[in-house]
Amino acid sequence: MKEIHDFFILADMRASETKDQNQREDNLFGLLSSYKIFITYFRILVSSEENRISVQVTDNPKNWVNIDAKKYISYSQLRRLEIGIDSLSVKYVSPLHLLKIIGPLMGLKIPGDRVVIYNELLTKGFFIIETSLKYKNSVIQGIRKLINLPPQKKYEILEKCLMEHQE
Repeated sequence: MKEIHDFFILADMRASETKDQNQREDNLFGLLSSYKIFITYFRILVSSEENRISVQVTDNPKNWVNIDAKKYISYSQLRRLEIGIDSLSVKYVSPLHLLKIIGPLMGLKIPGDRVVIYNELLTKGFFIIETSLKYKNSVIQGIRKLINLPPQKKYEILEKCLMEHQE
């Protein structure tokens, strides 16, 4: 009988911990809700012919047409299932926020001398990181991390960007 009693006490403790955690996340989403206009969209293209992988980033998918299609004719787009994620976007954070805080490689574990960056965010609305197909797994892991950022980390990124503007 004591074992059953202990089980219910333990279950109540776990339920209250879950409620506290959910409440904290709800509060963070409340803080983030004023930034819901910011979304970062990703597209990952792979070309085995050219032995290249390209990560394309924008704040609006209509900007994909601004990218030179002829250059990427031999590329195929990786699907969400191939990458192992639910979506190819990050809510509440713009590409400019990510670039300012995380850097031009956006947290990807790639040697800086092995990457080509095209930063057209301010003029044409897109940002491209290209590297050798050899770094495909590193790129996919980095994009997964960005897409699965917890609300706390998103808020920290926004807070740092706001602090820069105030100074």
